[in-house]
Amino acid sequence: MRNLFLVTSTVTPSPRWQEAFADGILLTRDVAISSGMKADVVWLGADETGWLEWFSALMQQFPGIIAVVVSDMPNEHEAMSALSVGARGYCHAWAAPAQLREVAQVVSRGGYWVGANLMYKLAGLADKRVPSMDEFPKELSERESEVAREVIVGRSNKEIARSLGITERTVKAHLGAIFAKLGVRDRLQLALRLTGGKDK
Repeated sequence: MRNLFLVTSTVTPSPRWQEAFADGILLTRDVAISSGMKADVVWLGADETGWLEWFSALMQQFPGIIAVVVSDMPNEHEAMSALSVGARGYCHAWAAPAQLREVAQVVSRGGYWVGANLMYKLAGLADKRVPSMDEFPKELSERESEVAREVIVGRSNKEIARSLGITERTVKAHLGAIFAKLGVRDRLQLALRLTGGKDK
C-alpha cells in the first residue's frame, strides 16, 4: 500500500512525514485523481482555504480511498469536519515519524486515528463513567485492563508507559493483544466498547 501526499502550491508534507515514508509519493491533486488512488493511504493538508470543500468532493468521487488529514494546528472542529466527510485519520502535520507510520497502519487496517486527547472529546467519554478494574472483560489480563483503562481516560502511549512504569513498546504490544481479544480495530472502538458507547 502506497502513501500519497497531495501537494499544492501552499501545502507540502512536513520533513517528518517524508522521514516516516521514505517511499512516499508526492502528487498534485490533478495527477492523483487521474491515477485513481486505489488501495492507497492519501494524505492531505488542512492548512489551505477551501480544503474541506475540495476534500468532500474528492471523497464523493473516490469513496473507497483511505484519507488522512494533517493540520499544523489541530482542533476539534476541524477534526469533526474531516471525519464527517470521510477521513479515516486526523493528526498533527508535525507528528513524530513513528506516530505517522502508526497512523498509516491503523487506517490501512480499517481503523480510525484521531489522537488520544481528541478521541476522548469526540467520543463523549467525559460524560461516561470509567469502569472499575473488576468490570473489564475477563479475557484481558490485569495489565491489559490497566492499559485499556488508561486509553479510556485519553492518555497517549507515552503517558501510559510513564504511568504504569513500562516502555512504549510494551504499551503497543498490550494494545495489540487487547484489540485482538476484543475484536476492535483502534483506540476509539476500544473506548466505546468498554464504556458502553455505540460503535459506528
